[in-house]
Amino acid sequence: MMITENIMGQRYQQLIDILAKRCNRFAFVENRQLMENEELRLAAVDELLAPIKNQLIARKVQNEWETTTLGENTAFVYYFLLNDTTAQFLKERSDSLFGWNTPELPEDLMFYEDEQCLLAACSHEGFFWVDEKVWDRFFIKLKISLI
Repeated sequence: MMITENIMGQRYQQLIDILAKRCNRFAFVENRQLMENEELRLAAVDELLAPIKNQLIARKVQNEWETTTLGENTAFVYYFLLNDTTAQFLKERSDSLFGWNTPELPEDLMFYEDEQCLLAACSHEGFFWVDEKVWDRFFIKLKISLI
């Protein structure tokens, strides 16, 4: 299911909580095309990721991921364990799903339950797609919090 609404504030926090209960890893992207100086950008990203560096599963060079195909160009896709520590990191670094956008942060958050992607955002394009069961659970949680 494709959504064009930016999930912000408390709703973003709740979405991360739901994903953290269902998923076991997440990823985001650093697009090499957007780097003026790759060495400096990667150093800045390493500094940003310092609090969760021990949760890193892999950093892969890829030309496609869930929401994007670059053709001949490539990007670094960072894969992390999703747990209490990394969920808190995601909530502290941004207050919205589309807030994960270059140059302030890496972009295109993706959440996985094993090999199945349950949510994939394309921040700079302003959309994400999400598994319908996750989306339904998100709305149930929102209704409960409004009561």
